[in-house]
Amino acid sequence: MEDSQQRARNALSAIGWPGGKLVNTSFSKAFTGEESTLFQANQVQEAAEMLAPGLVIIEAPMGCGKTEAALRLAQRWISEGQHHGIYFALPTQVTSNRIHQRVSKFLGHTLHDPAHLRLAHSHSWLEQNPSIALEPSRTCFNADKDLDNPISDLREARSWFGSSKHALLAPYGVGTIDQALQGMVTVKHFFVRRFALAGKVVILDEIHSYDIYTGTLVGALIRELLNLGCAVIVLSATLTSKRRQELLAAAGSEENTVPETYPLITSVTRGFGVQHLQPDWSADKRIGLRAEVFSESEVLAELIRRAEAGEHVLWIRNTVIEAQRSFAALRSQIAEGEVELGLLHSRFPFARRQELEGHWLDRLGRQRAQSGQGSILIATQVVEQSVDIDLDFIVSDLAPTDMLFQRLGRLWRHDRPSEHRAAVRPEFWVRLPEFNPDADADELKSALGRSARVYAPYVLLRSAMVWSSRTEIRLPTDIRPLLESTYSDPLKTEPTAWETLRSELEAEKRKLHANAEAAMSVFGMPMLNPEDDGALTRRKGPPTVPLVILGSIVQQPAGRGWVLTAADGTKVNVPSFDWSLNTARFLHRWLVRVPKWQVPPATDQPTWLVEHTSRDAVAALLAEDGRLRFGDALGAVSYHRDFGVFSNRPAIDRPEPEPWSDDDDDEFDP
Repeated sequence: MEDSQQRARNALSAIGWPGGKLVNTSFSKAFTGEESTLFQANQVQEAAEMLAPGLVIIEAPMGCGKTEAALRLAQRWISEGQHHGIYFALPTQVTSNRIHQRVSKFLGHTLHDPAHLRLAHSHSWLEQNPSIALEPSRTCFNADKDLDNPISDLREARSWFGSSKHALLAPYGVGTIDQALQGMVTVKHFFVRRFALAGKVVILDEIHSYDIYTGTLVGALIRELLNLGCAVIVLSATLTSKRRQELLAAAGSEENTVPETYPLITSVTRGFGVQHLQPDWSADKRIGLRAEVFSESEVLAELIRRAEAGEHVLWIRNTVIEAQRSFAALRSQIAEGEVELGLLHSRFPFARRQELEGHWLDRLGRQRAQSGQGSILIATQVVEQSVDIDLDFIVSDLAPTDMLFQRLGRLWRHDRPSEHRAAVRPEFWVRLPEFNPDADADELKSALGRSARVYAPYVLLRSAMVWSSRTEIRLPTDIRPLLESTYSDPLKTEPTAWETLRSELEAEKRKLHANAEAAMSVFGMPMLNPEDDGALTRRKGPPTVPLVILGSIVQQPAGRGWVLTAADGTKVNVPSFDWSLNTARFLHRWLVRVPKWQVPPATDQPTWLVEHTSRDAVAALLAEDGRLRFGDALGAVSYHRDFGVFSNRPAIDRPEPEPWSDDDDDEFDP
């Protein structure tokens, strides 16, 4: 027995588990590595710092340091021995990747003994350092020794914590919320994920961004985490009172008298009951607002005028195809070199999207230049949350109120020189659709356009009503009133068509809630494979296909494999029989998910594609004119490094698009 126990201890020590106790430092030391009076906790961070473990909900403005407040609180609990480890859960892989490096720096400043920090999502292995070995006072990026060599077993290519079943066992982790939610639904080894999270501090960021389906799972997750001895910290800038009550109920609280002040910190702790902290927030930002029916030509002219004057401006479109069209229109109107123009959305291959995001985060980030050439960025929702970019002027398509506030949070995000603040006021435009309030439900959906396929039409109408009556937004003063005005009970004066749309929304909510409850019936149900981040943790949308875009495929003689060339000219040698990490990374870097209707059915898939991606993946060759060739035939889609993937002709016999999801239903010609 003694020998067995020692061998077990040795095995755990070899993988660095558990490890990772934190020391209690000053606030500035935790986040800068130095003792400094220039970097101190603000009012929200100070108020949260001394709370007891349990459920803590931090509602505070965008950009006020909620991430630091949560990490600081976790640091104290772990240093006092009340918990061990952290899992930081975010809505998307992109936001997870960004927070991963911030958390690694924090741990480098606060660790007492070595530990592992794991990036945990389905594509984390594409990163050069998904598992970081951390030591006290410094951060060491140690790539696994086999990462550059072809090997036959994917698990050998990553650290022990790299396996999807092991990732959450790492003492510290950053990833998507899906990895935690897979402990609640009928996927294989769900119990391993629950065990992995037990006793940790679990931080749930951007909690407002989830729909009813995922939101139902989140409530059950909070309940289970608290039962497993976890502390849970919920972060949001735009939480409604109804959603807050649902989260408190998950923690066993029945209290209904929550203050409506903002910022607000609410905690539910065994032995302490419910506490409400109302930190003062002296910072008051006034933003000029125009919520009107702007034509596209008006918006483009304003963007160009401001950019030519040296401003950095942004237009957030609700769908990919609208973003591509606006970008094309701007390219035709701006002389080359006058201003910098860019496009960001989800239909770029991973490699190109990573390149674009890195460029714009540098250009518009905290260290952005205060003078020089202006720029125009056209983007979809990929920039609206957990993205530290700082704009001088923003135009947004109509979206729900909470999303509009998130978009507005990219405006004047960091301090401006005092002379600039005195001379200029930040301005935010909301582009409203033109509609007749007395129209029937179908006419209203048509007037709302593609946005009605992304967001609930009823919520869009309520949001338009709330925002169109104002000429100024005060932050954070107006956040709570505008949210509650949008999501409160329906008005008695609402037209009949609005009631119809509200009924459709409520029916959809009931359906999604029931589906989420069914997904959590883990006993007596067949267990599914957690193939990706969305396995049972997100509601199903229109079917998509993983598309790999290549420049050429050359088969080597004598069975020596293939040479694949990417759209940017980079190459990889693919062996005939062995699985290769290099090949898998290469293919996934040039992979993008597209609507299934845009791609012909896959037939006779090459072995190298199926083994390194998935069974439903399709490879396409990029022709000189940008069209994508599937086998011997040209497809209905094209790729351009500046536009991404787009449809170049209408689909034949295409199924009807699903509401709130499908945004590419016709051709686009750049």
